[in-house]
Amino acid sequence: MNISSYIYGTSFYHRFDVRPKLFFTFLFSALSFALSSYISVALVFLIPIAIMILSVGGKETWRCYSRLIPLFLIMILFIPLQNRDGNPLLVIHGFTIITAEGLWSVMKIISRLGGISGVLMLLLLTERNEDIIKGLRAFHLPYNAALAASMILRYIPYLGYLFSEIRASMSLRLEEGKRGYPVLPSITALVIAAIKMIPDTASALEERGFGRVKPAKDAIPHPSGYLIQWLFGAIIPLSLFLVR
Repeated sequence: MNISSYIYGTSFYHRFDVRPKLFFTFLFSALSFALSSYISVALVFLIPIAIMILSVGGKETWRCYSRLIPLFLIMILFIPLQNRDGNPLLVIHGFTIITAEGLWSVMKIISRLGGISGVLMLLLLTERNEDIIKGLRAFHLPYNAALAASMILRYIPYLGYLFSEIRASMSLRLEEGKRGYPVLPSITALVIAAIKMIPDTASALEERGFGRVKPAKDAIPHPSGYLIQWLFGAIIPLSLFLVR
């Protein structure tokens, strides 16, 4: 299992220390729930996209956000169920389809989902998993919790890769003339593959003395421009809060 989300690069965000990146990710995600103006909600969605394009390019940015499009479409389909008593925007035969309040409510949810997902993907794309764990440990996160976060960060990209492989394999087995792929069998195969990895993971942890050896806390040196990086991590989320 050697699938990683990290993309090598020399962009300004790649050169950031992991601790300001984590601070920016957490603060941006938390403040996105306190924003309600049109400008702030739009910026929550657009700022991670802009930073991602500058860091890893437009193609990789589209690849990441294209996975969220089905969720956005599902949310849009549920607009008619939101705020039925609001100001109507679309009425068909006397039946209110979309209200202004319902549309705004869904747009805020989409913006927050896109923004939070964007900063998390940005962190995974520009920082190695082991450095993320060192950063979490620098914030005094317990070792067990840091290890759990490490495994989550490691397994999610791998399971996504494995699912795409299973989907492609099953698509090749379809009868000629048929399109698409069987979703339920693909998910079932993925769950079985994930369960089969549990003994191997447990054995690897046991061989490394997990639970018996107290891990040392790695020291992370301060890079040049360390204070500026912290200011970047604080100013952007707080500036959004000022226009909320």
